[in-house]
Amino acid sequence: MQKSASTLLTGLSAMLVTLLIWSSFFLSLRAASHSSLTTADIALLRFVPAALLFGWCCRSRFRAIFATPKRYLALIAWGAGLPYFLIAGWGLQAVPVADGASLIPGILPLFVSGIAAFCYRESISAARRLGLCLIAVGVACFVYKSLINGQPNLLKGYSILLFASLSWAWYTIAMRVSGLTAMEGAAVIAISGCLLLGLGALSGTITFNLTSAGSQEILYHFLVQGIGVGMVSSLCYAMAISRLGAEVSAALGAFTPVLAAALAFPFFSEPLSSQTLLAMAFVVCGAITASEVLPLRLNKSLKKAFR
Repeated sequence: MQKSASTLLTGLSAMLVTLLIWSSFFLSLRAASHSSLTTADIALLRFVPAALLFGWCCRSRFRAIFATPKRYLALIAWGAGLPYFLIAGWGLQAVPVADGASLIPGILPLFVSGIAAFCYRESISAARRLGLCLIAVGVACFVYKSLINGQPNLLKGYSILLFASLSWAWYTIAMRVSGLTAMEGAAVIAISGCLLLGLGALSGTITFNLTSAGSQEILYHFLVQGIGVGMVSSLCYAMAISRLGAEVSAALGAFTPVLAAALAFPFFSEPLSSQTLLAMAFVVCGAITASEVLPLRLNKSLKKAFR
């Protein structure tokens, strides 16, 4: 009994750390719009440390990683790598943290289930359908808020964040069917991000501004993005899944927007309107209800569909 309690405590602790890091991810990208650092600067701090760590840990697995079907690797690199990072950063420049934290992780079950149902003919249970409907209502509430408040920039930001969430959904599916471990997937994400940053810098499409930023600001983003998001969160989330199970971990992950909104108020003085709270409530409740996303039978059907 004591062992069971210890396992539960370990899993909850790991999930709490994961939620704090995920919330800090949105705060960090939002802070970039108020600082001299560009999104590319933060991406550099995000991907280089993780590439060094996971590249070294997976050095003996490179041959097996490259043997993975290239469509999986491309979806992983796009859906959670530099393209996703830049898309999310672009969207978060136009919307409050609470909105961004609700839309990207909250709508993930909707996109994943939609891809599974429409592309691979996977059946959706009644509970998941209810949860997905609640998420859709939450999205509609966000759109309605931007329209009645006469803020077209919000609508543009929501569209960008929805695209970021769709990218993450494809990454989720690709990781499940690729056979890669969490560390191998992290290596693909980090190394591909570094390579794309290098290509962007050489072509002149990406510029860096690290030298003009203060050391404290650089240290903050390095700790949040490079150490927290790039290294710690992936390991903690994997630990939470092994201790709590995928369904419970997914349900707890739905509280990311709540925690992010609570942290955004003291950092950016972003108040929560009643409209935002209502939209967040629909998204969070929907994500929890639909937290059975990607069960084992879906993994099997997706593997067959990708062949």
